[in-house]
Amino acid sequence: MSTKTLATALVAGALLLTACGSGTSAGGSGPAGTPKPGGTLTLALGGDPVSLNPRAVTPLVREVARPVVDSLLALDPGTKKAVPWLAESYDVNADATEFTLHLRHGVTFSDGTPLTARVVKANFDDIVANKAKTTGSSANSLLDQGGYRETAAPDDFTVVQRFAKPYPTWPLWLTGAGYGILGDATLKLPFDDRFDKIIGTGPFVVGSYTRNSEVVLTKRAGYAWGPKTAAHTGDAYLDKVVFKVITEPSVRTGAVKTGQVQVAGSLNPADIAPLRDAGFSIVAQKIPRNTEGLVVTGADRAPLNDAAVRQALVKAVDTTQIRDALLTPEWTVPTSVVTGAVVGYADQSAVLKPDAAEAAKLLDQAGWAPGADGVRAKGGTRLTLKLGWVSRGNAWDQPLVELLTAQFKKLGVDLQPELVTAAQAVQYLQARNRWDLFLSGVAGGLDAGVGLLGTFTSAAPNFYNVQDADLQPLLQRQATTADPAARAKVLGDIQARILTQGLAVPLVEDTAVVAVGKKVQGFALDADARLPSLLDVWLA
Repeated sequence: MSTKTLATALVAGALLLTACGSGTSAGGSGPAGTPKPGGTLTLALGGDPVSLNPRAVTPLVREVARPVVDSLLALDPGTKKAVPWLAESYDVNADATEFTLHLRHGVTFSDGTPLTARVVKANFDDIVANKAKTTGSSANSLLDQGGYRETAAPDDFTVVQRFAKPYPTWPLWLTGAGYGILGDATLKLPFDDRFDKIIGTGPFVVGSYTRNSEVVLTKRAGYAWGPKTAAHTGDAYLDKVVFKVITEPSVRTGAVKTGQVQVAGSLNPADIAPLRDAGFSIVAQKIPRNTEGLVVTGADRAPLNDAAVRQALVKAVDTTQIRDALLTPEWTVPTSVVTGAVVGYADQSAVLKPDAAEAAKLLDQAGWAPGADGVRAKGGTRLTLKLGWVSRGNAWDQPLVELLTAQFKKLGVDLQPELVTAAQAVQYLQARNRWDLFLSGVAGGLDAGVGLLGTFTSAAPNFYNVQDADLQPLLQRQATTADPAARAKVLGDIQARILTQGLAVPLVEDTAVVAVGKKVQGFALDADARLPSLLDVWLA
């Protein structure tokens, strides 16, 4: 994980439209009745997208680019497997180093030019050529992870992609908007000039983009290649889509209530029940990533070089109390170091069951005795832990740290939190000696291996100062194991080791929440818990 990647991840969560929040019902808002065409859907964004280019390194570009660009494959929300989209099928060689995609015939970009294998190859060549301008992007890091070699176009409708090492998760990553296919007209522009000039094959086209105000998309006529996951494959029902930048959560809630917008996310948990009671739909879905939690950064020194102390912290945390006090009862509590929406998730709830008595016993046996002021001590040294954290812009960020401090105090641990900026966090994590713990919350993605490898590898630059040597072969093995069952076993072993060794303490099962207007039908989040292409959405 590069410095730029970490800094981007630390600030991303505060802006996402579907950022962590409370929810009351999974799934979508309908449909009810027969879909009818027409109308404008207005959605609230928590910040300015900065660019509409799907390869741009900005937190909100995914939301506004998805309706404009299609991907080669789509992710089935039920099976979490890659299914056809622009590619009608694909083949994988025996060791998962070569992927052959067979393109649909008859697909065109919004400027009328055809989709061909040559254009797909040009897209991936362009990603590599502009790598310096997209430092920290997943489009770069995911190619690097497999040792990307080339994309070839042996004929007009066949694409062959080759990697230096086995890369079984590559079809999963091809479903992302970051690998959305752009037309030649966009690729010919200098990278920095593309921010509002995106030509894609999607059901909508860019109408206008006014910075810090709004993005307007209009329906494209003749669309006929929706993904296998869509309810229909023809033109979008909506005539227009408007994204309005509304930075304050309370203002977004008010905009939903008054009808100024029909879709809004990143809401304060306290606003969810009133919106639901007023008749608005609440669409909630677990976000596929690592759980928000504490990552041990001081395992190379006392007191966290003692596994018993780390294990005591895992036992001391009551995640049900955190959920009930700060969020809503509809949230689930963490049952692993990754959320339940991640491919490769393995239930570790037995390890994560709160047990204050066992936590105290572990510290007693490790020689940490309760002091007169309630803080444990050993050899005259108080059991003090320093925690670094960055605000993600959620209403519960500060209360979470305060509640965690109180839970640790009951155990006799003096937790000393320090709030810093994202830039400071990178600086202090690199120094490795300022904190014992770090509150991490936005790492990972659709597959468990990415977040676990990125967070718990001891390879340079080792931001979290990981010291567990026995974990490293498992992390490397999962990345190159092609057999799904064998790989799932390795991922389960990784999650078990992280938690039994106390390398992380899960706190919150990240959940995306969106309030949806009463007339909106057919709305559902994508499998990655982000906004869909809006192809199936219509207004009653």
